[in-house]
Amino acid sequence: MKSENYIIEPERKIPVLEADVFIAGAGTAGCIAAIAAARQGAKVVLAEKMPVPGGTYTNGGIGANSFYAMSRNPETAKRVVGGIPYELNQRMLEENGGTGYIPTPDDHHHSPFRYVADHEIYKGVISEMLMEAGVTVLLQTMFCGVLMDGTRITAALIENKDGRTAVRAKQYIDCSGDGDIAKRAGVEQVPLWQDYDKVCGGPTGLVFGMAGVDTDKMVAENPKGAVRLSHSDTPYAGITAEQYAFTQVRDPERYQKIVDLDMRAFTSMSSIHKGEMTYINNSKGIMCDASKAMDLSNAEMEMRIKIMKFGNALKSCVPGFEDAYISWASTQLGIRATNAAVCDKMLTNEEITAGARFEDEIGIYGFHDLASEHHPECVIADPGFYGFPYRMLLAKGCDNLFMAGRCVTTDLKAHMSTRNVPGCQVMGQGAGTAAALCAAKNCTSRELSYQELREALLKQEVILD
Repeated sequence: MKSENYIIEPERKIPVLEADVFIAGAGTAGCIAAIAAARQGAKVVLAEKMPVPGGTYTNGGIGANSFYAMSRNPETAKRVVGGIPYELNQRMLEENGGTGYIPTPDDHHHSPFRYVADHEIYKGVISEMLMEAGVTVLLQTMFCGVLMDGTRITAALIENKDGRTAVRAKQYIDCSGDGDIAKRAGVEQVPLWQDYDKVCGGPTGLVFGMAGVDTDKMVAENPKGAVRLSHSDTPYAGITAEQYAFTQVRDPERYQKIVDLDMRAFTSMSSIHKGEMTYINNSKGIMCDASKAMDLSNAEMEMRIKIMKFGNALKSCVPGFEDAYISWASTQLGIRATNAAVCDKMLTNEEITAGARFEDEIGIYGFHDLASEHHPECVIADPGFYGFPYRMLLAKGCDNLFMAGRCVTTDLKAHMSTRNVPGCQVMGQGAGTAAALCAAKNCTSRELSYQELREALLKQEVILD
């Protein structure tokens, strides 16, 4: 949205908040980055536009398939994600907000385990961890610009109920998802959203849930459409993990109302509480550039209409949903991709699937969202994981800006691996730890000793081998 009319804002004094590390975006990567940096001794300011921290888990309610290396055998699969992400999952279990690691030997992604979290409990656990670490969290706060001195950011501008504030930090981490800091710092960006429908059905979506669902009836009376993929009676109070696949194309006459909505053929559903379909992950997302204000606003409203109609269609033509109702919906649009920032190292799909390792790794990872019989080129070679190099976090052309989350990786197929929840969390811990070390040493991101970073990550129980 552009205007040909302009005003000149009067010069004004802006109050300054001092910090060692500033992070834009308290989402999947940003919360982990903030906790890691604060535990390393840094004074951290974390700004988030939403009223709750947590990102995709709290606002999107998505399960994580990817704490383990790619394998068909859960008994021998290697866990590759540790550190703060793993600690977070364990704390979720203590609060009866997680399913634990459910074996999924038949998963079409070749993922041996699945972990599903309760989004409301997640909000409490991640808030507790941020507060325990001493992070200054500013919710309902917009990041709106930077001040630069050559290739170095000198301040980040934020806006909230207190008005405008400048956060003067030594290091900056962009966990905005859209590369907002990178864009305003002049870092080159590559649009990914335009071609996303060619690999994943669209760059956006909106997860929601329905209560009053009879899951046994759904499976028994929808033999062509509904399949129970997995069931696990977990040892955690009130949680039973079930996963379902629903497709209308096998019986289009019966599900005509769903067909008419032009939904994707396949709907992934998860139930973690009795009588509800906790997460319905299909509302065929809008093709749009969600980094643009008007496009994002329209998509948010269009998706609310879609899930309303989808819920009513499920009620009207899918046995088991007769008494169901929409019980919750994601606070914000789920966005798989907008723009990715160009960093010192850009992972390729060929490197990922070959299980490439690097001399400067900040973590290892073993999941690819496209891995299936339809995309054999996306299956990760034995031992089923690859390395995340430190260089993939360094925004090209900027001395003190780290990137973490879905705003890295410009290779579209590679992005289908790195953008997933634990991958973003691994990047967040690497970026937060490195930023804190750089701030303490008063050095640039590229001057930091990798050996020092590695030792710090190992102390935080990050898995590197």
